[in-house]
Amino acid sequence: MAALARNNAFGVDSPSWNLSFPAGNLTAAEILAYLPHWLKSVDVIDRFITNGARSVTVAAMINEFRHQPADGKFAPNSAQIMMSYAMRHAGYENWKVSTHGLWERESEMDEANLDVSQFRPPRLTHPKIVTTRNPHDLSRNHEAAPIPLKDLALHVKKHPSGNDALDLARCVQYALSNQDEIWLFPTDFERLVIHLGGPRLVTESHYDRQVFARREKANTRTKSTIRNEGLGRVLLGSQRRSRRLEGKRFNLREEESDITDFFDSVQPKPNKRHKRTHDRVATLSPSSGSDFVQDVSEPDEDAYKAENVSEEETPSPLLPRSGRAAAQKARLSIQSSFVGNQSPSVLKMQNLPPCSKNIMTMLRPEPKAFPDFTTKVIDPEIMQAATLFPTRQPVFLRPPVLSANRLRVDAASIHLYAADGCSNMQEMWDSALSSVRFGGPRRHPPFRELHRLTDPSSFDASDWAENIRWAKEQHVAFGSDTWTEYDYHLDLIAQARRETTWVSEEAIRAGI
Repeated sequence: MAALARNNAFGVDSPSWNLSFPAGNLTAAEILAYLPHWLKSVDVIDRFITNGARSVTVAAMINEFRHQPADGKFAPNSAQIMMSYAMRHAGYENWKVSTHGLWERESEMDEANLDVSQFRPPRLTHPKIVTTRNPHDLSRNHEAAPIPLKDLALHVKKHPSGNDALDLARCVQYALSNQDEIWLFPTDFERLVIHLGGPRLVTESHYDRQVFARREKANTRTKSTIRNEGLGRVLLGSQRRSRRLEGKRFNLREEESDITDFFDSVQPKPNKRHKRTHDRVATLSPSSGSDFVQDVSEPDEDAYKAENVSEEETPSPLLPRSGRAAAQKARLSIQSSFVGNQSPSVLKMQNLPPCSKNIMTMLRPEPKAFPDFTTKVIDPEIMQAATLFPTRQPVFLRPPVLSANRLRVDAASIHLYAADGCSNMQEMWDSALSSVRFGGPRRHPPFRELHRLTDPSSFDASDWAENIRWAKEQHVAFGSDTWTEYDYHLDLIAQARRETTWVSEEAIRAGI
């Protein structure tokens, strides 16, 4: 296997991007944890972006599962550049994340299909441009040799688990625990899966969209967010404001034109007397590759160092000047305080009448009554349920088997089941899947899947509310998605809850 030290954003001896894909199912978390260089494969990119991935989500997952070189962080900008480089050099001119859906495809992608056996490595879709007969350069477009399965754990700080993992995670951990056995990747992957009992069942919780959604709220601080952290804070009299903004009049009404003018105004205007000596127009031609690195065949090194580019858009051709940060912050703070130049630190009030009460009487606190919950008698059954709740584990109940062609609420029929007066699609979905709209379950088809319904009120401990919470737990824990509001299903759920003494946290709180 050729050395990868110079062109490797994920650590020395990380698996090559030209490793062939195995026959089997891989989750998005397993790909990013063990084989992050496959982020250069157009088939991996297509699958990720089609199923809701964003650059910031991909970067957050890589940082979650892997140690980065020099204890650094993999930036969302690096993920954006790595994917853009691959797609553009594979023939998708001017490709970017936000326009991926505009490209025509031969067939619709099935999000339930996690098989990667037909995926292509970069050497097949956009091979490196080699202009010499140097053996090292020629090897860049050769298939990478199989590697020991245990080596996939290099630079991994956390193995995918639960709904993030299928077969590769347990194969890697088996190879680590049995290092006297020789298992190679990808050639022995399918054989080892069979040796471990066969492929795991793919559930909805393993889908890429679900994996990405669990990281969607990952916090990534950028220069703009750090700069605006103090906005909206009222300045005290002892704190300095920018004197350049003193005495200016502000329109404090939140109108779109005001906000636009405000942000435009803080950008310094160029002086016509001076010519710009630096050209800040970035060349975005995908054919030249100059928007990423100087060496067309080695994009990783610069990609790792790049920072703070929008996760969904490529850099703008004209980069705006940041302006004076102190003045911008002062202006927003003054606007948010609503007090102009008046200092709120000292308030003087004149001509107050003399106080009729003794000052010590006024400062004496009123005696506090004991809260109701300290004297309320708790039912022993509720106390027992509350005691057992932290250690309770979901008990699997085999879901009913329903026809794939059954009548259901979907995008094609949503207008038939939404309430009248909805102004947009979101309101239509909220109405059609509301758990309170009918005062309980529907009495006629289509019977809605319980895990799709809106959450009941936290104060509702009825059987209907508890059945919904139970079905949502089954869906999260086991991927069960066929429990509906059909009365027979509700009776089975209620019976199972009573037999296993299942109770939700909301019901415990309502009971107490």
